[in-house]
Amino acid sequence: MTTAPSYSLRRRLVWLLTSTVAAIWLLSVLVVYQRAHHEADELLDNQLTQVGETLLAIVAGGEVEHFVKELHDHAQHAPVPIAFEIWHTEDGLAQRLVTSPGHAGFETPMTTGFTEQPHQGERWRFYAVQDDDAEYRVVVGQAHAARERLAREIGLSLLLPAMLALPLMALGVWWVVSRALRPVDAVAREVGALDAQALAPLDEAAPLPSEIVPLRTALNALIRRVAEAFDNERRFTADAAHELRTPLAALKVQAQVALRAQADDSRQHALTQVIVGVDRMTHLVEQLLTLARVDPARQDATSPALDPAGIITAVCAELLPQAQRQGQSLTVEAASGCMIAVTAAWLQIALRNLVDNALRYAGEGARIEVRLTRTPSGCILSVTDDGPGVAPDLRSQLSARFVRGEVESEGCGLGLSIVSRIAALSHAQLELGEGLPRPAGGHGFAATLHFSTASGRA
Repeated sequence: MTTAPSYSLRRRLVWLLTSTVAAIWLLSVLVVYQRAHHEADELLDNQLTQVGETLLAIVAGGEVEHFVKELHDHAQHAPVPIAFEIWHTEDGLAQRLVTSPGHAGFETPMTTGFTEQPHQGERWRFYAVQDDDAEYRVVVGQAHAARERLAREIGLSLLLPAMLALPLMALGVWWVVSRALRPVDAVAREVGALDAQALAPLDEAAPLPSEIVPLRTALNALIRRVAEAFDNERRFTADAAHELRTPLAALKVQAQVALRAQADDSRQHALTQVIVGVDRMTHLVEQLLTLARVDPARQDATSPALDPAGIITAVCAELLPQAQRQGQSLTVEAASGCMIAVTAAWLQIALRNLVDNALRYAGEGARIEVRLTRTPSGCILSVTDDGPGVAPDLRSQLSARFVRGEVESEGCGLGLSIVSRIAALSHAQLELGEGLPRPAGGHGFAATLHFSTASGRA
């Protein structure tokens, strides 16, 4: 069988968290870059406005020649990032008075206000302003490349620290995730240290995160079920070995007697005892297998309600020939309409064991009654007889395995143990008490199953 590929939860968490944070950082840088570009545009537009209006005030005051001289001297030491030109209009004729150092002039005339036009193969933003008499006109411009460069520098100043911090952040995420997953590693080590021969639940007193507590609870429930299954298996093996040893030895003895017998009567008697022993072992094996099947079972909470009257009638009809062979009377009173929530197969097994016990232990000529009655709290199924009965101090032990009553019989002592287990699974109660009155005095034996309203639905 191909094993499914495994993956590291720690690595996956670190990768996902780091990638998510990095993506958020990049998105933040993109948003900041756009905002920086917008703010840079506003800042540089204000700068163009201030430069244009300052130049207009200078030339309007008649200080053009002095300004040109100062401008050229300043440009030799620090180039001006803004290009400009100043126009003078006289008698309807416009003449360019001054241009910024290193600037040959703009190709097209500019309208008043902000405009964007190509210049020298690049995209430029211009601002034009003139005085009230329209005598002087100032045009200032700046290439968009300068604005892009400023916004890019702002974005890089934000992105570079994030890129440098990303490895440190990944290490921090790795440390945090590893620390958060320590309880999972602790549970894994505790599960790995379990002894298969002596399973014990995990320590529920150890503090764990609320997300891992359900996992520990489920593991403990599984461990308990597996331990219970192991105990049932060991108990079944021990019980089978213990109970089968004596019948097998008796069969061997009877077979040896049959082999050595000279007379036909002795041989016939020995072979008859062999057949009786085989029947007894068959019954014992059937009971052991039934017990092994019922022991690890669990009641299905969604079992539909059923009317047990038909099941009771069918089981008693099946066992009636055995009662007739022993001269016993088997009476059944099962009124329909008493609905109980129980698995039909389990009810059959429980009733068959109760009636079979009565047939085996009540003796020849006994009277056995099976009744199903309704009560305000539920339904009652009883099997009573007028046989020898059981002493009160011994009744509480009869539901244990391989415990028999005071009467010698071919039973194996498992019937009431099976019924007790089925009663527990069906949320019913098994009660052992006095049965029918005997003609010579005293009472026989009674086994009663009480199905309460919790498991019965009318």
